[in-house]
Amino acid sequence: MGFSNEVEILPLTHLSFGLLVAALFCTAFVSAFRAGKYFPHNELKEKVRPSLSVKREPVPIRQTAKLATEQTAFSEMELYKGLYFKLQHLEDYPEVIPIAKQSLLWLLSEGLKDFSKNREDNILSIRDFDKDKLAKFLSDHHQKVTESYKEYIAQRQSGGARQLVRDREDAERWLRKIAPLKLVDGAWLGHFNKITMPFALRPIVKQTWQIFTEELGDGNINQHHVYIFEELLKQFEPMLPSPMEKEILHPRYKFDSLKYWRMGAAQLMISLFPNEFLPEILGFNMHFEMLQLDTMQAAKELPEVGLDPYYFLLHVSIDNCHSGHAAMSMNAPVNYIQHILETEGEEAAQIVWRRVQTGYIFSEWLGQKDEKATDIPLEYDNIPCDKLEAQVLKIFSAKAHAAHGLHCGCKAKIKNRSLDDWLDPVKFTNEEWHNKSRLVTELRWGGKMFGSFTRDEVCILAQWIDSMRPHRIPYYYDFAGFAAASHCQGCGVSNSSAVTADKSNVAPALKLETTVLAHTLHIKQSSDHPVADIDLSLLIPLWHTQPCLLESFVYAPARTADKLGSAVLCLLRAQFGFQSESPIATGIHEPYGEEAADIVSIGLEMIERASLQVPPDLKSLLARWPSEFSEKMLQLSSKPLQNFSVLLGMSMAMLELQETVAKDSGSGLLSPQSYINLQALVRRQYHYLQECYKCISSDEKAVEEFSHGYRLARSEVQKCFKNQD
Repeated sequence: MGFSNEVEILPLTHLSFGLLVAALFCTAFVSAFRAGKYFPHNELKEKVRPSLSVKREPVPIRQTAKLATEQTAFSEMELYKGLYFKLQHLEDYPEVIPIAKQSLLWLLSEGLKDFSKNREDNILSIRDFDKDKLAKFLSDHHQKVTESYKEYIAQRQSGGARQLVRDREDAERWLRKIAPLKLVDGAWLGHFNKITMPFALRPIVKQTWQIFTEELGDGNINQHHVYIFEELLKQFEPMLPSPMEKEILHPRYKFDSLKYWRMGAAQLMISLFPNEFLPEILGFNMHFEMLQLDTMQAAKELPEVGLDPYYFLLHVSIDNCHSGHAAMSMNAPVNYIQHILETEGEEAAQIVWRRVQTGYIFSEWLGQKDEKATDIPLEYDNIPCDKLEAQVLKIFSAKAHAAHGLHCGCKAKIKNRSLDDWLDPVKFTNEEWHNKSRLVTELRWGGKMFGSFTRDEVCILAQWIDSMRPHRIPYYYDFAGFAAASHCQGCGVSNSSAVTADKSNVAPALKLETTVLAHTLHIKQSSDHPVADIDLSLLIPLWHTQPCLLESFVYAPARTADKLGSAVLCLLRAQFGFQSESPIATGIHEPYGEEAADIVSIGLEMIERASLQVPPDLKSLLARWPSEFSEKMLQLSSKPLQNFSVLLGMSMAMLELQETVAKDSGSGLLSPQSYINLQALVRRQYHYLQECYKCISSDEKAVEEFSHGYRLARSEVQKCFKNQD
C-alpha cells in the first residue's frame, strides 16, 4: 500500500472527516513501511525502500492467520460463556439483555444467509405456508433419520465399530463437549409462560410451555433432564458444580467446544423475548424436538463403554413424532399461523411463517455449525452515533497531530485508488463490516499498522465502521418482510419494542418493615366477605396479575432441579391448568383451551359474565383497570430470587382470594363447572405452597419476608370487598 498525494495536516475544524482518516492512515501506514514490514503483493505502484539494512524474516502468513483464528475462537467462546452465566442470573446482570438481543439478531441473520444459498434443500423450500407440506417435510426428516439408524444398526450387527465414541475415554470427552448445551436443556422455552403474552394465545403458549415442564420432569427431580445429565457427568466428574454456578465455566472441566457453548447461549438468548420472537421460538422448538441420529447412537453406545444411557433413551421416547414433543412442537406453530390468518389476514400469516422458518433454521444451523469462529461482534456498546463519531474524530485528531509533517510525501496508490476514495464510507462498508475491513485488519496483529492504535482505539473504530452500515443485521428483517429497520449502533436495537419493557428487570428489592410477626402457613377463612360484595374493578387486575409472582423463578432449567424448584414448577403448572402430575407424561393429550381451566381463563370468564369487554392482554387490562399493587407485583416478580419469600407470601394471600371466590357458587360470578375447577385449583396450589414454605421455614429472615409479602397482598385483597369489617 502507498499514497498518491501529500496530505496537509490542517486544524480539525477545517479538515473533513475523510481527509482526517486519510492523514492518520498515511502516518501510521508509512511508519510501518519504514520498519520494512509486510509488503503487500502486487498492490504498490512504487516500492518503498526500507530505511534499515537489517534483513527481517516475516512471520509466515499461515501461522499468523492460524494464531489469529485461534484467538478469535477463544474470544468468541468467552463471549458465549459470559452470556451463558449471566442469562441464568438476569436479576444480577440486567445489562446483558441488549447484548443478548444484538447477538441473537446477528446469529439469526447468519443462519438465514447460509441456508438461503440452497433453499430447496431445507425448510425454505416451502415458500408459502401449507400444513400438509410442513407435515411431509418433517416426516421426511424423521424418515431419513430412522433410515440412517437402520443402516447404523446393520453396520454394528455385522461387526462394525462404534461410530459416535470409540471407548470410555472418548465417550467422556464427547459428553464434556456437548455439556454446555445439555446442562440448559429446555432453556429456549424458559420465559415462554409470561402473563404478558396475549390472552388469545394462551392455549398455544400452554401447549409449548408443557414441553418445557416435561423437560424439567414435571416437578419430579428424577425425571428432570438437566439433573439426569448432571448425574451422567458425575460418573467421571464427581465434583461437577451446578450449571448455575460460575465455576462451571472454568477450563478445568474441559467443556471446550465453541459450537456447544454457542448452542447453549443461543437457547438462553432466544428465550428472553417471547413477546417479540414468538414465531422464531416456535420454529426453533419445532426443529430442536425432532429425532436426531446421534441421540439414538448415544443410547446404544454409552452402555457399551460403561456409562448410563438414560438421558438419551429418554429423548428418543419423549420426543416421538406421534404423541411426544415432536408432534406437539409442530402443532403449536400450525395453530399460531392459523390464528394469525383468521385475525390479521394472509399477508401477516405469511410473515409469521417466514419467521417460524427462521427459528427452525436457527436451531438447525447451530447444530450444523462447526468449531470455527464466526464474525460475531465480541463487544456491543450502545453509544449514540454522534458521540461515537466524536470519539473517532478525537482519536484521529490526536494521531494526526502527533505525526504532523513527518510522512506526507508518499505518492503511492492503493490499487489505483486514492486513500480518500478508498476510505469512502459507502465503499468502505461494502466489505462485510469491520471484521473484513482492510483498515481494521491492518491495525490488528499481522497488519502493517499493528501497535499504532491501542486496543480501545481499535474497538471504537470498529464500532464506528459498524455504525455506518445501518443494515448490520439486515437479512433477518429482510427475509421476514419487516419494514426497513435501522440498526445503527446505539440508535435503537430493533424496529419493535423489546419484551423487557413489559416488566422492569432492575426492580429494587422490597424493603421489609422493622418488625414482622411470623406467619403460620394456612388459608384464613374469608366467609365474612360474600362474593356479591366484591368490587370487580379492584379484583380483576389482582386476579389476572397474580400468575406473574413466581413465573420467572423457573426460567433457568437447573434452578428447578431441587425440592424447592420442583415445588414452584408444580405450583405454576396448577395455575396454568395442567393435569395433576403423574409418572407418565400426558404429551399431546394434555387438554387445552376451554376444557382446561386455569387462573386466567377463570378471570376472563368473570369479565364476560359481568358483561364487560374482555381485554386482549394484561397491558390493556391494567390500562382499563389501573392497579398500583398489580404493577408492584410485576416489578417484584422481575427479581424472583431476591424477592422469593415475599412473592411466596403474596401468592398465599392471592390463594385466599381464589378460595373466597370459589366458596360462593351461588353468586353467578362463574359457571357451576368453573367453581368446581377453581376449588380443585385452590387445593393443588395450597399443597405446593406448603411444600415451598417447608423449604424456607428454617430460615428466620425468609419467614419474615414471607409474612410481610402475605400481609401486603392480603391488605390489597381486603380492599376488593365493599363490606369490610
